[in-house]
Amino acid sequence: MSDKDLLVVISEMLRKQDQQAEKLDHHSEILDQHTEILNQHTKILNQHTEILNQHTVILKETGDSLKHFVDVSILQFQQQQEFNVQFLSSLDKQSQFNERFLNKLGDIENALKK
Repeated sequence: MSDKDLLVVISEMLRKQDQQAEKLDHHSEILDQHTEILNQHTKILNQHTEILNQHTVILKETGDSLKHFVDVSILQFQQQQEFNVQFLSSLDKQSQFNERFLNKLGDIENALKK
């Protein structure tokens, strides 16, 4: 192989090496852009995670408040139920008393008529 042929081969190899270096530079730029995009998405995902964590705390607090409200409501309902039972019992006793009183009045009225 002559020196001229060797120079052509070396020249061609250097040209291809330059082309490959340009392609690698272009791919590096694309990878850098993708890395930046992924970093931005990661930042957004972290923000969304933080928001979801805050919502979770709020939902837990709301659930705890609702549970407390329901517990108090059930207790008040039970107390009202007990009061209603006692009140009905008192009304029943009053009704029995009134009935006996009216019977006695009836007896007295009959006795006075005789």
